[in-house]
Amino acid sequence: MTDIARMAEVDISTVSRALANSPRVTEETKERIRRIVEETGYVVNHGARMLRSRSSNQILVLLGNIAATTFPEVVLGIEEAVQEHGYSVLVGSTHNDPERQEILANQLLTGAADGIILMTGLLPEVVRNFPNYEQHVVAVTRMVPDKRIPQVNIDNRAAMETAVAHLLALGHSRIVHLSGPLDSPTFQARAEGYRRAMRSAGAHPAVIPSQAFNIQAGIEAMERLLALPDRPTAIICASDEMAMGAISLATGKGIRVPDDMSFVGFDDIPFSVVMNPPLSTIHIPRRDMGRAGGRILLRNLTEGAGKAENVVLRHELIVRGSCGRLSRSR
Repeated sequence: MTDIARMAEVDISTVSRALANSPRVTEETKERIRRIVEETGYVVNHGARMLRSRSSNQILVLLGNIAATTFPEVVLGIEEAVQEHGYSVLVGSTHNDPERQEILANQLLTGAADGIILMTGLLPEVVRNFPNYEQHVVAVTRMVPDKRIPQVNIDNRAAMETAVAHLLALGHSRIVHLSGPLDSPTFQARAEGYRRAMRSAGAHPAVIPSQAFNIQAGIEAMERLLALPDRPTAIICASDEMAMGAISLATGKGIRVPDDMSFVGFDDIPFSVVMNPPLSTIHIPRRDMGRAGGRILLRNLTEGAGKAENVVLRHELIVRGSCGRLSRSR
């Protein structure tokens, strides 16, 4: 670095900041240093840098299942927020296993990560032993039952009320909710919002819970639903993937969507618009959620954590072809 600083006619601290992509260094200086680095073959020793600065410049994102379609856009938002400040993002998939989450979260204690963004709804016990842990942890998309932790989410209760209100306006009253795991605060909130909206309208709520919220869970929940004597005219699913599974089974049984049964999903994943018919759903601003979580974590790491900040972003009902007005024949 001394040689690079001499050739670039800057001091060593400027070289260090330029290689970390710090906004304190002009783009012209960064480009000059980058050219010299390429010519000399210099490689940053991140291990030595971490030992010297006592900072890894890495953020660990913990999520339940890396294959879930709702997570990638959130992670992209996190990357956009932290990379411009010289931080990298590590992703740990817990497979919804609390023991595996504890092992991954231990990277905060070892110094391999400076902070954690939780997308699992669980605060690892090992993190609670970390001094001032609220400065190093932010929960995004899944609420954590700890008031010291900053949280970024939508209002899941209000979002479900929006979906119910839309179906009621179309004339439906026999509306069933296919729920995800009710031990999850997220799916609890969605089920509560559904029940509250149904009771306010004088309609009878009916929740069919599942232990997952993927396509297979939607198929299995729909099988249970179709075994009931009085079929609903509309269904709200806890996720778009559940809705895909439910619609697939329903259409296979000869049920026409939306003529015989209307569906609303939750998440607005990219595949929802190419379904047949396209899926009405609650849009969640996932990338914005990731950006907000990343910014809060960076601020807390550099300035210290004050009162926990809870950010609630706006949801939006996207109306597509899977919902129809209740016909008189139903």
